[in-house]
Amino acid sequence: MAHTCRGTISLHGALIHTVDSCTFVISNGGTQTFHIKAGNEVERQSWVTALELAKAKAIRAIESEEEEEETTSQAIPSEELNAVVRDLSGRLENLRTCYDLISKHGTALQRALTDLESGEDIATKSKIVNERATLFRITSNAMINACSDYLQTAQSQGHKWSKMLQHERDQRQKLEEMVEQLARQHSHLEQAAHRHIPMPITIL
Repeated sequence: MAHTCRGTISLHGALIHTVDSCTFVISNGGTQTFHIKAGNEVERQSWVTALELAKAKAIRAIESEEEEEETTSQAIPSEELNAVVRDLSGRLENLRTCYDLISKHGTALQRALTDLESGEDIATKSKIVNERATLFRITSNAMINACSDYLQTAQSQGHKWSKMLQHERDQRQKLEEMVEQLARQHSHLEQAAHRHIPMPITIL
């Protein structure tokens, strides 16, 4: 992908969508629209995933600034505690974004595996399965990193949000259910991929 700068766009209000296997579009819904072409589908999805996460981060930054202004104007105590809760909430939103992307790529991979079962044009369909599996792995790794980031922050700041314990328990339960569902889905898809990808043929 070329790195020539042709302008800038604010991510917090941007619309990001794919056009084809290599092209995606970023638009602010008004005067700015950028058509970007990657070298292949995996590279395109790596960019889209990174931009979606950056967009979520930009939105959280603006919301945090607004909440901070409101906190200052109302003179709410325990400012440090509120900051920690905002930080954890932002990281949890990262997890939700990753989960949405994983669900999307998991569905695409499942479709590719189903098509592979038809037994026609195995070589082409095997290539598609491998591409879908790579996209799924990219988003899975992003999810794992986001989980690790959330866990480290929660452990280091635990004493600062003791008053919000019940709230965090609810959030943690949702996170555990999300990760367990992801693990089951990931395991199922890997098993299906191993079953249906044909073994290489040795020509004597």
